[in-house]
Parts: sequence; structure tokens; C-alpha cells
Amino acid sequence: DRPNATGLVIGEITGINKEGWEYLWVRYADAEDTTAKVLVKKPIAVYVEQVYPTNSFASLGIGS
Repeated sequence: DRPNATGLVIGEITGINKEGWEYLWVRYADAEDTTAKVLVKKPIAVYVEQVYPTNSFASLGIGS
């Protein structure tokens, strides 16, 4: 069972919603951490992909 998720936060990106069987992936870019003086990965985009079309079981004649 994969629960739905709402209001996810990844880095500074907020308001991410994902249905249970959707696939979420993040694109990162190099950013400088000036305090530690190192390069770090910073999320710059979040993508939620529909793996397969969704539909109601009622359209198949099962469930309600």
C-alpha cells in the first residue's frame, strides 16, 4: 500500500502533492555552501510522474 502524500517539502520547494503510485524525482544543481566552503547539491525542481493512467474500478464493473 502506497499512501498519498500532500504538502511535501524538498529543500526550498514546497507544496508538493503525490498520489500513492506516482513517481517523484528531484533535479539537483551544484550550489556553494559558503560556510563549509564546499559544493553541495541543491534541489532545483521536483517532478511527479504518472506511471500509468488512473480510473475507477466501477468502469470495469467491479467495486463501486
